[in-house]
Amino acid sequence: MFLKKKILSITFFFLLIAYFAFNNLNNKKNQASIGGKFELTNHLGEKVTNKNYKNYYKLIFFGFTNCPDFCPNTLNNIGTLIDQIENKNNLIPLFITVDPERDTVAKLKSYLNNFHPKIVGLTGTKLQIDNVKKNYKIFSKKIIDMEKSDKNNHENHNHGGYGVDHTTIIYLMNKNGNYLTHFSPDDQISKIVEKINYHL
Repeated sequence: MFLKKKILSITFFFLLIAYFAFNNLNNKKNQASIGGKFELTNHLGEKVTNKNYKNYYKLIFFGFTNCPDFCPNTLNNIGTLIDQIENKNNLIPLFITVDPERDTVAKLKSYLNNFHPKIVGLTGTKLQIDNVKKNYKIFSKKIIDMEKSDKNNHENHNHGGYGVDHTTIIYLMNKNGNYLTHFSPDDQISKIVEKINYHL
């Protein structure tokens, strides 16, 4: 009877070790699957890489300057939550364009004048943007300007010739560029701030 209990205890112990080892491996895989190296140009015309932001947590959002409402609303919300974060100096918000064809350095700089001064805009060549989208699992696709379509007037928004459907997730990355968590732009700002404060 004692031997049977001992065998059960040993079996349980090894199963517990296997469980935690699997979880640890799985978490590392999840961390490695989002994010990575990049080479882009910021809205001041400076060439930057992921190493430029290695000393900061990063809040990363993808969008485009011709976005009629969703992107500006999200950037306004990001500005609001930045002011509410306890250790805001440890965080840099990055706005990466999914429309490098139109979002030049000058266009990004002019656009970001409307939002929080801490937000950094990033653009690049199509290849550079495609690479960073791939690393961050971001989907984007050009769509026709609905104002010119007979099917739907899309509230008469002018996309500048075309719009861009894209993933609207907001990522929080740590100082090493590893994924920590993500948010939906529809999440309550207070909840986002609470989660960011927890990680920072």
